[in-house]
Amino acid sequence: MNETQVSEIRPADTDPIQRLPTLGLPDGFALKDWPDYPALFGLGPDHVPALIGLAVDPALHQADKEMAESWAPTHAWRALAQLRAETAIAPLLKLIEKDGSEDTVPGALDDFADVFATIGPAAIPYLAAFLANPATEPEGATIAIVTLPKIVEQHPACRDECVGILTRAVAVESDSYVPTTSWAAACLLDLAAVESIDTIRAAFQRDAIDESICGDLEDVEIALGLRVSRATPKRYAMASDMSTWKRSSLDDDEWDDPIASMPSEPVRSASKIGRNEPCPCGSGKKYKKCCLV
Repeated sequence: MNETQVSEIRPADTDPIQRLPTLGLPDGFALKDWPDYPALFGLGPDHVPALIGLAVDPALHQADKEMAESWAPTHAWRALAQLRAETAIAPLLKLIEKDGSEDTVPGALDDFADVFATIGPAAIPYLAAFLANPATEPEGATIAIVTLPKIVEQHPACRDECVGILTRAVAVESDSYVPTTSWAAACLLDLAAVESIDTIRAAFQRDAIDESICGDLEDVEIALGLRVSRATPKRYAMASDMSTWKRSSLDDDEWDDPIASMPSEPVRSASKIGRNEPCPCGSGKKYKKCCLV
């Protein structure tokens, strides 16, 4: 399917935008796997409007995933990130406001946190507004949430602003926001946000935290240095830290039963597998159609 490897491409001597639809499936979905699109194709600020158009093209999002051009949006939004294109933030967030599923926008779940974090602090107010919008679906909100620690990692001066946004996300009182609340709490742990502990405790009290994501209250207090050791047996394994975020492949029933044999330390996920990459089990199916579900 991916007949032309990005690593073999030379800088384009024609319109570089026309080259992106020929690239096909990316070589990988980790940020380290992204090629340098501006250098390879001669992309610059003048190409930003065309790249945005390519990134949000609904026809390409719905195209057969076996066709090379269906992956043009992925290459386009990666190029926009590398160009630090602030004008791309709002249109890209619009893609995941209603439906963040991979079937609608291939690659979004794998890429968007890195896209917004690469663009930088300019994305923060957009992410805050996105999270405050009641129309935003939980899956899209989670992408926005896990972006914030990534921005802080590259821009430490933004920490307090991002902690404030995440704390407000934890404070939302709604049953439909449990996934959002839980990932926001987990991100606060990554940012060592001791100042948010009262909000996190209140979320646990109203049963708004999924313990499979960030552990129980004792796990949280230990992670924040507020408790030395557990007073009760651990019931759940934590899904992941934010730096290697991926959706758990375990179904809800597996998380509902206490797991007495689990180690006391959080379980960290293995290297990230793109949802459209071949499943590592050897079935021949894409990962999202096999072991992920």
